[in-house]
Amino acid sequence: MYRKTAVVGIGQTEFSRDSGRTEWELALEAILAAAADAGIEPSEIDGIVRYAYDNVTQAMLARTLGSRDIRWYGEIPFGGIAQCGVVAQASAAIAAGIATTVVVYRSLNERSGVRYGRAERNIPSDGEFVHAATDRSPAGQFSGPYGLHVPGQVMALWARRYAYEAGITVEQLTEALGAVAVQQRNYANTNPAAMMRDRPLDRDAYLAGRMISAPLRLYDYCLESDGAAAMIITSAERARALRPDPVYVLAAQQSLYRHSEPITVYAADLTTFSGPGNIDKLYADARVRPQDISVAEFYDATSFAGMTCLETYGFAGHLTAWKHVLDKGIGPDSPVPVNTHGGHLSEGYIHGLNHLTEAVRQLRGIAANQVPGAEVALVGCHGSSSAIFGR
Repeated sequence: MYRKTAVVGIGQTEFSRDSGRTEWELALEAILAAAADAGIEPSEIDGIVRYAYDNVTQAMLARTLGSRDIRWYGEIPFGGIAQCGVVAQASAAIAAGIATTVVVYRSLNERSGVRYGRAERNIPSDGEFVHAATDRSPAGQFSGPYGLHVPGQVMALWARRYAYEAGITVEQLTEALGAVAVQQRNYANTNPAAMMRDRPLDRDAYLAGRMISAPLRLYDYCLESDGAAAMIITSAERARALRPDPVYVLAAQQSLYRHSEPITVYAADLTTFSGPGNIDKLYADARVRPQDISVAEFYDATSFAGMTCLETYGFAGHLTAWKHVLDKGIGPDSPVPVNTHGGHLSEGYIHGLNHLTEAVRQLRGIAANQVPGAEVALVGCHGSSSAIFGR
């Protein structure tokens, strides 16, 4: 896959608490913007890959975009795991000669519509009883009825276990998580597209945030957002003909390892978030090393999830990400700037698609918080979903 495909177009809507539009309309706005950015007609799209969670189907888009022939369509299950899985699937279809121009997208009214962090999405009531809607953890038969309903609660338990295994106090972990949340808010404050662009956050305000699921506070959690983002991928040869600055896919992967999905508290090791060899293969496929990464965009449903990606991708040793954050930071002057748009904590929560568009902006040199001379960008959700892009 190395440099066989490239990103030629990106687009996104405004991110808000109430879009006032349908998810279909949001998807179309983002995709049309991506097509315009790529310099192509929407009808030239012949491949579509979506998140399985998305309510906007490939058939709806094909009809509306006026596509002549959709030669490839697919979908990736789950949420954060899908963010780079869509890139891997689109690139594979192009490299195999099945499609030439593939759009990937995510559209959701996650604040004004279905709110993913609320328990009733998974645990319906039935008279006097509460039961699991499915056997999928965390809302499964062994956990849901006892109040463990949503991923945010599981991540809080992971965080507490992490502190125990690292031999640190919860207060030390809180300082590190606060540093992540504050720095990402600083990025958002200088990003015109961020939902939190006008709302500063400092350490005191972070600590004053109410406890949601101990030890995670309000500002440790991602935003609930309405919006959409899209990206168009084509062959490297066509990309060079379309624009002078294509962003090449160096490597992309999706994977499932034991206990990665559904997320769980039943794994023997709750502090390792990747299958054996996944990340080594990612770097080998991309022909880079961790020290070659200019900027990283990590899936941050919580500050803890984003912080521990530093360990998964080789920027910090096992159980030392908390110290890396406190000693070296994730800001513009750190060894690897992280979530330079504000991330899900402060820009918007579009299930990782806005992390991909930010990576492309960084490599084009047009990001709001531009990393000088950025050459290689990493996007990742631990070992489940990863991509590396290059100029």
